Amino acid sequence: MPYLAVAFLTLLLLVPAAPAAAQAQPEVFASGMRNPYRWSFDRQTGDLYVGDVGGTNEEVTFVPAAQARGANLGWNCFSGTAIQSGCTPSNYFPPSYEYPSGPDVVIGGYLVRDPALPSFAGRYLFGRFDSGNIISLGPNAAPPAVDTNLDVANVSGFGEDGAGHLYATSLAGQVYRLGESAGALTKTSIGPFTQPVSVSAAPGVTDELFVAEKAGRLIRWTPSGTNEVLDIRSLVQDGGEQGLLSVAVAPDYAATGRIFIFYVDNGGDLQVEELRGGVRTPLLTIQHDQADNHNGGQLLFGPDGALYLSTGDGGTQGDPEGDAQNPSSLLGKILRIDVGASPPAPPPPAVNPDQTAPIVTLRVPRRQRVLRLRGAVVYVRCSEACSLQVAGTLRIGARRLLLRRAVGNARPTPRTRLKVRLRKRSARLLRRALAKGRRPRVEVRLRARDAAGNRSALMRRSVRVRR
Repeated sequence: MPYLAVAFLTLLLLVPAAPAAAQAQPEVFASGMRNPYRWSFDRQTGDLYVGDVGGTNEEVTFVPAAQARGANLGWNCFSGTAIQSGCTPSNYFPPSYEYPSGPDVVIGGYLVRDPALPSFAGRYLFGRFDSGNIISLGPNAAPPAVDTNLDVANVSGFGEDGAGHLYATSLAGQVYRLGESAGALTKTSIGPFTQPVSVSAAPGVTDELFVAEKAGRLIRWTPSGTNEVLDIRSLVQDGGEQGLLSVAVAPDYAATGRIFIFYVDNGGDLQVEELRGGVRTPLLTIQHDQADNHNGGQLLFGPDGALYLSTGDGGTQGDPEGDAQNPSSLLGKILRIDVGASPPAPPPPAVNPDQTAPIVTLRVPRRQRVLRLRGAVVYVRCSEACSLQVAGTLRIGARRLLLRRAVGNARPTPRTRLKVRLRKRSARLLRRALAKGRRPRVEVRLRARDAAGNRSALMRRSVRVRR
């Protein structure tokens, strides 16, 4: 992708005086976005996952690593798959998943490579801001979307430490380490903060995090406590979608101590700065004073050691200026900046001597009083300690209704009893069907996973519903 000479001349006029080596010429890496507030690279493959806050639809888009440079996500020709202006961009990548826009805006997350989340390995986790729901999608962000039943109030971002452990930030004041128990997603607070929005760590480091607070403070966290690294609240415009947006720790942090920050200044412009030894060096300024929203927000290092940041389309309704599709504009883009950092060393391959899937013994009574039980019951034994996930579908003629999932643990003995439960609507429709003499069925699906992450084959059983 060629450098943008005209845009860069504008940037030189906007950036405060700094050593010449600090001036950065950005490269447009990907385009066609409305407000890519949170996005990520898959730490193993380099694939790109973008959560773009929509006008008509909120969207999550998967772009393979080999096709990411020059990818176009479609705004303002499309909002998700909804046609906006009728244009068709080249190298267009439609969303992998979308849902209608509203206050529950998408907060892009990560493909799970966290060794502490074996039940979610290879799945994509993201958030919905207003409800705080944490949602799971399949590999490549493929639907269907599954509610993890974990909420993070006003979820504002996700991040990884140096080993790939996942964290979620909440504007309500917490940073949570994500974990799992019996196959269910859990959260553990690492301590209170003031409107945290971003976390970052050096490669390989798990006991030190840098947390960006929206108002303009950067906090260093370790298991023994926190201390303030930077306070630029007097320089940061903090309102609505503005503020200190993101922090990124350089891959060469152990040798250089370099950290990078991304914020909105008092004039409304976007600023990227390098922090080393307490000294701030301006790196990039992008004019953004036409509106106070759609600032983008993610700053992180890619697998190639370059620094990447996302910018919104400028904030005017519908992007009438066409910045997101304009290759000469730095708005509505993901930008790449070479800051002279070497790529992080690849993680060592996981050692998993246990590669044998657990053997499951499943007993499901073929006829059950599902309405009276408020669900269907299964009995399970496992050849070793394992976690279980059970799903069910109520079939009434051609209609299919999902039941509430059940999770649990099983051992060789005694057997474990689990129940997939009816939802209110399912119970109502089942009652009517039985009253009319129909013959509904429940299809049960079960899978087990052992401590090493080995999964059993998917087991299916059919239950005939009795009156």
